[in-house]
Amino acid sequence: MFSFNGFQGRIANAAALFTPVARERARLGADNVLLLSGGDNVGGSTFDSASQEDIPALDILKTAGVDASAIGNHELDRGFADLRDRIVPHVDGDFPYLGANVRNTATRTIASPLSASTIIDRDGLKIGVVGAVTKDLPSLVAPGGIKGLQISDPVAAVNAEAARLKKNGADIVVASYHEGTASSGSTGTGLSPIVSGTSRDVDIVFTGHTNHQYSRRTNTGAPMMQAGSYGAGLAQVRIGYDTARHKVCTTKDAIVPAAAQPDTSNPTIVAIRKLASDAAEQADVAGQQKIGTAASPITTAADAADSSYGNEVRDRESTLSNMVAQMYKDTLGRTDPNFIGLQNPGGTRASLTGSRVTYGQAAQVLPFANTLATKKVTGEQFRKVLEQQWQAGAGSAKASRAYLQLGLSSNVTYTYAESRARGRRITAIWVNGRPLDPKGTYTIGSGAFLVDGGDNFSELAKGARPVDTGKVDLESWVSWIRSKRVLEPSFAKQAVPVTSSLPADGRTGSFVIGMPRSGGDAPDTVDLSSRGAARNTRVTAYLVQKGRKVKVATAPVTGGTTTVHFTVPASQGLTSGDAVVRFEFPASGTVVRVPMRITVPAVATPKGTPSGDASRGDGNSPTPSAADPTTSVPVSGQSGTAHPADGAPTLPRWLPATGEA
Repeated sequence: MFSFNGFQGRIANAAALFTPVARERARLGADNVLLLSGGDNVGGSTFDSASQEDIPALDILKTAGVDASAIGNHELDRGFADLRDRIVPHVDGDFPYLGANVRNTATRTIASPLSASTIIDRDGLKIGVVGAVTKDLPSLVAPGGIKGLQISDPVAAVNAEAARLKKNGADIVVASYHEGTASSGSTGTGLSPIVSGTSRDVDIVFTGHTNHQYSRRTNTGAPMMQAGSYGAGLAQVRIGYDTARHKVCTTKDAIVPAAAQPDTSNPTIVAIRKLASDAAEQADVAGQQKIGTAASPITTAADAADSSYGNEVRDRESTLSNMVAQMYKDTLGRTDPNFIGLQNPGGTRASLTGSRVTYGQAAQVLPFANTLATKKVTGEQFRKVLEQQWQAGAGSAKASRAYLQLGLSSNVTYTYAESRARGRRITAIWVNGRPLDPKGTYTIGSGAFLVDGGDNFSELAKGARPVDTGKVDLESWVSWIRSKRVLEPSFAKQAVPVTSSLPADGRTGSFVIGMPRSGGDAPDTVDLSSRGAARNTRVTAYLVQKGRKVKVATAPVTGGTTTVHFTVPASQGLTSGDAVVRFEFPASGTVVRVPMRITVPAVATPKGTPSGDASRGDGNSPTPSAADPTTSVPVSGQSGTAHPADGAPTLPRWLPATGEA
């Protein structure tokens, strides 16, 4: 018995992926081999399949002899109607799509054309297969696309259907969950209910959705496996069945990698290769068209566990997601200063690693055919949107991905402290260099999926005056790239963790910048992890107030983290009251702003010196000596220009004047 997950139109890998299955069928006979899918057969596909609406992927799965498939969230990228009216009719009964926890809200029945389960006869045995999709489905697809559907708890739905199957004579029951763990080789938050809750009526468990690889057991001892994604491998279980006792007596499980070389002697594999080759040829003409040039790589994020710049690292800021968000702003917001472009990291599926940018590459970045949409939100609602990057699962559980880092248009920056309580972690937000107005109105632009509250960003669903422009993201993305001609990635970090110690007297400040919380869910520093991103080595701190910008400290940056201490200078024209501490990282161009209420110490006037207010900067204050650690930077000039709000900020109501609560 074999299972795969997250194929997602990777048709170039198909012949290698299904070679082990074809060989086993040739060796044991087709009646002794079962091939199941854990869902996500289509959607988010590579250009060779996506450019033809994933028909090549479906044709290959039919040819490979898939026996049944759980429904995945990507089957619903274009809504349930697309699954019902296009995908399932094209499969044409070659294999059923299963969703035991997907019901029609009005009738309470399994939403047709899905089935809760199917019975497959193999060598005299009745094998029941139950499928279920993640309970997070409503947050993973556009809400309008699944209107009228109810998604119930997958474990409860599987258990109920498994009991029915066993009662009706099924010899073996297999559960195919489109749900899994958040990391390879661990139980994870998504798997815990499956491990502990799946009943003894289920003999084999295959999981999916999170695209990891593991092999372990449920609490009842049933094998439970997931074999990665994108055609990398298969989960295999060999089953021994005791016909006298009518029960599974032995299981042997293994992760089987895709074959190093497809078996071209096997007719099925030959047919799969032909389908993939024909699709690639058809896609090649359109895909090779050059639409722009990249000055340097523009990629998704990476971490130590996955440095492929694919799509699995979604908890870090990236040059590519920020660039897509900027495209939304430029396309929809034009000159509106209160327009904010957003991009969910799961929507950015591939990277631009070469200098030549083609239509096919652009399509792989945004493969979901989302329409561009906008909504009005208050500043306070936008703050809540950023708070929802820390994902909340059902009840007290975490979501399978605990943190999702949104891409932002370049006019937005913010600071956060994960050590604070959930819902209060965002410490300051700046739009066009001005503090966010909690009561002000801002326009959010993105794909309809996110604007409608997808990926658990439910606060966006509450926005006002929704507009679906009807423009398709890929078309807008391609047009934007063409208009730019040369794409320049920004290495400036827009979301930075900052903790501070600000004594009540306002005379000193101490800041730790870029240090993620130990054991936290947001791992970023002040350095981006995208390919080629600048590594910061030094930071300069300024106090900015009423058009005056005063240098107060410099500090080294190591591994994306720095600690900065300074004392408010007695001179330089600063006055006691509201100011902004502005940290500039020259290597990346990152600017971090923190509001601070300062107290400027009085300066004693030396005998014989004309009196004057030194703190007012009226020309009578002492001139700093070469040893003076502070420097007054002119407002004119690129490096010394202060944003207007850097002078006298209106402090957001969630941020005390003295820093963190």
